[in-house]
Amino acid sequence: MGANDTTAIIVEIAKQPGEQVRKGEVICVAETTKSIFDIEATHDGWITFLAETGGELAVGEPVAAICDTPTSAEEILAFIASVSAPVILPQAEGDAAASWTMKAEMVARQQGIEIQQVAAVFPGKKITEADVHQFLAEQSAKPISVTAAVRDLVNDPYPAGRVQRLVIVGGGEGAVQILDALAKIPGQHAVAIVDDNATLHGRSVAGVPVVGPVDATHVKQMIQQNQADGVVISVSTSIPFRQRIFDEWSAAGIPFANVVHPSAQVGINAAIGAGNVILAFCQIGPCATVGNNNFLSAYCSIEHHSTLGNHCSFGPGVITSSRANIGDRARFGTGIFIEPHITVGHDSVVGSGCILWSDVPAESVLKSKLNYAIRQKKVKR
Repeated sequence: MGANDTTAIIVEIAKQPGEQVRKGEVICVAETTKSIFDIEATHDGWITFLAETGGELAVGEPVAAICDTPTSAEEILAFIASVSAPVILPQAEGDAAASWTMKAEMVARQQGIEIQQVAAVFPGKKITEADVHQFLAEQSAKPISVTAAVRDLVNDPYPAGRVQRLVIVGGGEGAVQILDALAKIPGQHAVAIVDDNATLHGRSVAGVPVVGPVDATHVKQMIQQNQADGVVISVSTSIPFRQRIFDEWSAAGIPFANVVHPSAQVGINAAIGAGNVILAFCQIGPCATVGNNNFLSAYCSIEHHSTLGNHCSFGPGVITSSRANIGDRARFGTGIFIEPHITVGHDSVVGSGCILWSDVPAESVLKSKLNYAIRQKKVKR
């Protein structure tokens, strides 16, 4: 449902295992980073689920099978295994044959690496999903050393008012958003990016080098060696990752910076914590309180006297009215309106297009049915 999504979480299963279903019926509900959507049956038949409520599946993985007769999950998985023939690598004469499973190739592609890179590390072996994960883990454990900068004749002897040098955690599209904001902020700039994707190491994003994996020891050393002043997290799609990095690194003494786009408006007596990303044309109203480590995409508004907790993620165009109270780790899609005095409980997920006019209990999942066709396009014959 989104070009950047690589996984989805099954939040609700609407049919019983082994139940007969008809084409077009909703069989389950899935959640991605910015949307909640129905999955419909593609055929008539008897359904067997291959996923459970709460399970996170990669794009391309099967959710369920619909068969002409009732069929067990074991039979279906055996069938899938029988048709998932490994792909054979072209080999030089005399080399042992190398191959990989379809699942291994899919995981490698999702992680941004070529399956041939993994096969080269395990010559002559049929590559499995576990081999891909082992390859990624070993590559991520090898940080690229950063050469200490030559002593700066201005910044070192005159540190007062120095431009804040930041390390960005995550080298994906969120990093591009932060770099775009930093390009317009005279008092901050990025000096390095860290990312667990080994294929990014040694490359750069808009001129900022990717120096190694997400490693607190490495980043703290950069700060101690006067190569950086603070950290900001660019990953908006994984709240558990954001919270873990913020909590662990803060406890280790690594400072987190706020990145606030110059077009954003901050009202009088507003309080903003640490590690927040507030992008273009956002508004923090007067007397509003924003906690730590939140990611607000463009055109969001935390209106006056509202309270926002910690580790929340907002898609574009989320608008609160006055005195809204949003708990920790809440996640919002795009184009959401929140009435005055509404409370959104912690760990809630609010899908795109929702209008909240009553309180949302903690750990809720809300969605709005959109995209109804009012008139079908006529096809010329």
